[in-house]
Amino acid sequence: MTTNPFHFRMTRLVLGLLLGIMAAATSGCAPETATRSACRDALGCVWVEPGEAVKIVSLQTFSGPLAMVSEEHVRTLKMRVAERGGPYGWPVTVLREDEQCSAAGGLVAAQKIATDPNVVAVHGPNCSSAAIPAARVLSEAGLVMVSGTATAPSLTSRNGKRGEHNHPGFFRTAANDQFQGVAAASFAFDFLGLRRVAAVHDQSPYAEGLAETFLAAFLAKGGKAVFADAVARGDRNMRPVAQAMAGSHPELLFLPIFSPEAEYLIRSVQAEPELSNLILLSADSIFNQPFIQGCGDVCRNMLFIAPDQVRSPAYTAFLDHYVEIHSRGPVGYFHAHGYDAASILLRALEQSSFPEPDGSLRIERQRIRDSLYELRRFPGLTGALSCDAFGDCGVPRFKLVRLEASMDFEQALRNTLAVYAP
Repeated sequence: MTTNPFHFRMTRLVLGLLLGIMAAATSGCAPETATRSACRDALGCVWVEPGEAVKIVSLQTFSGPLAMVSEEHVRTLKMRVAERGGPYGWPVTVLREDEQCSAAGGLVAAQKIATDPNVVAVHGPNCSSAAIPAARVLSEAGLVMVSGTATAPSLTSRNGKRGEHNHPGFFRTAANDQFQGVAAASFAFDFLGLRRVAAVHDQSPYAEGLAETFLAAFLAKGGKAVFADAVARGDRNMRPVAQAMAGSHPELLFLPIFSPEAEYLIRSVQAEPELSNLILLSADSIFNQPFIQGCGDVCRNMLFIAPDQVRSPAYTAFLDHYVEIHSRGPVGYFHAHGYDAASILLRALEQSSFPEPDGSLRIERQRIRDSLYELRRFPGLTGALSCDAFGDCGVPRFKLVRLEASMDFEQALRNTLAVYAP
């Protein structure tokens, strides 16, 4: 039997047409492939895939004397996540990185965070010395940082001008130390009536900036700065500093330094007969339960500057909830600032997140920053929070407290002598 080539070609053509018609008829019933929007954010987007969690890093000091206080910041972040939830109900996972309260530690931790493209934000850093290199690295990576404790003026602004270590994306709910230094000078000159002061710092950006601000403000009031010196982190022999100070006859020593150097300096000062009546004033660097326990009777009658926490119903409810969860109260006084840092960070993430048709979540990095810079009168535990162009969001309100015999941290925190609220 002979096959007709023309008939064969016609048969293939007809079959092709029939298949094409069938495909066209059924295509209207087939589901369309889900797509996602193009990212048009200036700093890029983070895509959280279905089944994954939004990543936030808590960058704190998890080693050394400040570890216990830093654990508190992680707790406040997790508390706020549990209460508020992630953007659009998305799960949130909290990672931890140790900045070791040092420039080297902050740099290494920030570089590690920056290598993970799925991290959306950072809660912290804890220390200003770590925050300075971390802010540069994380800012360049397009991330935001919201710290509840890093207070050095250089990180945001000094006298209304951009600080030398200010980078876009760094925010804080703790007040700028520019205000704390002025508060310390006000307490010394106006409340205590002193006219001769000394100051010692440990060369960290936090301590040096705070000591300089204190001395400048005290001089502006008409007082005298009769002695100023610096020790180094790791120093144990503070006797030469104490002996040099004794010859200047100060009435008060301002020492915004960290443990354990603070303890060594205090013991050396108290060993000098000419300094037996010297008033000791420190700041948030050592005013916490671990320091009080470690220093013991040697530090009794010391004065400290602390943020003045307004006792609102919201703050009382927070404390009750904290104790209910952890069976104990906070060990430092920046717990409310850490909680507020978590609150405004989660709010910014919510405003910068967009569910996609394919089930993913798009988070826009620049929009997170914009949301924080635009924050106005947010009802935080520490007050009405508004962020300025440099990233300062905190309310500058301080109090002077005294650590008396048999007092623990909570009792000393309530032993208020004076309040400074510009």
